[in-house]
Amino acid sequence: MRKLYSTLVILATAALTLPGAAVAQNNKLVVALPTTPPNVVHMPVLIAKELGLYKGIEVTTIQLEGGVFTYRATVAGSADVALSGGAFTIVGRAKGAPTKLILANAPKLEASLVVNKDIKTLADLKGKRIGIQEPGGFADVLSRGVLRVAKIDVKDVNFVSIASEDVPALVANQVDSAILHVEQVIVAQSKLPSLHPVAQLWEVQPNNLNTVMAVTEKTIADKRAALQAFVKGNIEATRLIYTDKAKVLPAIIKYTQLPKDVAEKTLDYMIKNCIWDANHGLGPKRVNFTAELMEKVGNIPQGKVPKYEELVDLSFANEAIKELGEWKGPVCPSDD
Repeated sequence: MRKLYSTLVILATAALTLPGAAVAQNNKLVVALPTTPPNVVHMPVLIAKELGLYKGIEVTTIQLEGGVFTYRATVAGSADVALSGGAFTIVGRAKGAPTKLILANAPKLEASLVVNKDIKTLADLKGKRIGIQEPGGFADVLSRGVLRVAKIDVKDVNFVSIASEDVPALVANQVDSAILHVEQVIVAQSKLPSLHPVAQLWEVQPNNLNTVMAVTEKTIADKRAALQAFVKGNIEATRLIYTDKAKVLPAIIKYTQLPKDVAEKTLDYMIKNCIWDANHGLGPKRVNFTAELMEKVGNIPQGKVPKYEELVDLSFANEAIKELGEWKGPVCPSDD
């Protein structure tokens, strides 16, 4: 019996080395999402999955507590694709991580800095408790950007680590401010009407690169065909958001677990403000601005800013757009 078992193990192991087995593995992608449940801004991946837009590949999603963790998981090989903050991924590349940006469904910041009733202007943030998830993460980077605009030294505020679900901490007065996505603002104000945005991030930081999809160069080499299908599916899903709200809304409600009225109000708001990019979203203007900003604030050493070509691989998006045809839906301002 032991000999038979050993033989079966050897045969099973050998099967994994066969060409067909290798192809099957190369058709599987693990995508790391930065919040649990996902925010509406992150939905193109799940819309594509729900509507069967990923042709010939198997996409599995995992949900982590922030873009820092999705990026690290991807660099470590635990995930194939990270939805992560543009600034953090650029810093990662500058520090030697072998990653590339292949798509940005939501390149424009859609979040707001929401504060309690005692804060009326940006100047009032001095001495206050600023809610973040982790140092260098989405809320940390954006909050520091707002403080720069307000000319407040980071030493004059208190950063407080909270969960990726910011609303409870803000409502419970554990922090004085938090970076909230559109739907979170609606929910927060329904619980505590005195909460209000003191800064809209897309106005304060109009050229900052928001959410990107990052992959390692190894994944590009090993799973090129799967990444091509993945990028194409995401672009198709993003275009559907603009052209067929009725088709995408059920998926948004299912995955975000939002009430229908909140989900619909959020979707309408984000469509109106052209939050998603229906092409690649990685124009050099936005990418280079964010890279240079990271050098300016000290996250990248002077003179070590990666070039645009080192940061971005548009081959997947360009091929997808060629197949799908030129986007003729709502045209958002170009970042190029």
